[in-house]
Amino acid sequence: MLRKLVLFLTLFFVALTSGAAFAVWLDSSPFGLSPNFYAEKMQHAIRVFTIPLNTVAILGVLFVFISTFLARHDRFSFYLLIAASACAIAATLITIFGNVPIINQIMTWNISSLPPNSMEVGEKWWWYQGLRVILTMAELSLLTLSLIVRA
Repeated sequence: MLRKLVLFLTLFFVALTSGAAFAVWLDSSPFGLSPNFYAEKMQHAIRVFTIPLNTVAILGVLFVFISTFLARHDRFSFYLLIAASACAIAATLITIFGNVPIINQIMTWNISSLPPNSMEVGEKWWWYQGLRVILTMAELSLLTLSLIVRA
C-alpha cells in the first residue's frame, strides 16, 4: 500500500512539474515581444511562480527518489525509475546552474532602462527552460512506463 501511495504522489508531482515546465516554456518565449514587455512579464512570472513551482518540483524529485528506492526489488521498474531519477537530477542541475542565475539577473533589471543584451539573456533562459521541458517529460514518460510494466 505504501508503494502505491508513493507512486501516486510521484506521478502527481512529476506530472505537475512537467506540465508547468511546458506551459512556462510556451508562455515565456521572448520572440516577437518588445524587450520592456518581456522583462516586465518575466519579473511578474518569477514573483508569482517561484515558490509554488519550486515546491512542486522539489516534491516530484523527492518522490521519484523514494519510488526508486521502493522499487529496488522489481528490477525493470527499478531501472526505469533510475533513469527517471537521472532526468530529475539533470533538470534540477539545469535549473540551479542555468535558469536561476538568469532569473536573479532579470529581477535586477529596471524596466525603464534595460541592459542592451536583455533579449539575448531571455533567449538563453528560454533555451534552458526547453531543456528542462525535455527532461521533465522524459522523467514523466519513464515513470509512467514503470507503472505500466508493473501493472
